[in-house]
Amino acid sequence: MSQRNLFQNDSDLWNAFQQGDIRAYKYIYQTHFDPLFAYGKRLCPDHDLVKDIVQDIFVDIWTSRSSLRDLHTIKFYLFKIMRNRLSKRQPLTTILSYEDLPDDQQLLTPSIESVITQYETSSDQASRLQKAIKELPSRQREAILLAFYHDFSNEEIAGIMGINNQSVINHLNRAFTALRDLLHRYPAITSFVSFFATLLHSKIGF
Repeated sequence: MSQRNLFQNDSDLWNAFQQGDIRAYKYIYQTHFDPLFAYGKRLCPDHDLVKDIVQDIFVDIWTSRSSLRDLHTIKFYLFKIMRNRLSKRQPLTTILSYEDLPDDQQLLTPSIESVITQYETSSDQASRLQKAIKELPSRQREAILLAFYHDFSNEEIAGIMGINNQSVINHLNRAFTALRDLLHRYPAITSFVSFFATLLHSKIGF
């Protein structure tokens, strides 16, 4: 039986973890370490710092597990802690800057890449799209990252970023409007952006 099958849902998993179940802790660590580290790397160019913070988070939640409150989801809880801790270690402008990432650090998410493949865009077109995403304001990029890479709801994104729900919707809408305007000369990519905007509207309930 897999570790996940030992627990019915996040609530059962969290309750077992709070009671000191090492299997629950191990499952939480194995499931969330990589996504949490990937998110931190997008927000901060100091990847050693990011890794240290992620490790500290898992140590801290274990040592204080019995006093932790109930939560919405484990993933949301960990991401919110991650962003808060980074914000205390680095200026906010640094946290939200993607420009210092190495060139080989993808800005496209797996979901975006799969749509690019579906639309059979060339590597040159994919590169243009990547550059267009890099030109977006930092909060728009972060909202896209949380929405489509980590699959958070608008309410969860608002909680993680410390903004209200309408601001999340505004960031996402402006991001896709900007991408469409930046890439209007490239029909294949524009078709992709339009398709992705449809996904956006379904996500925000338009």
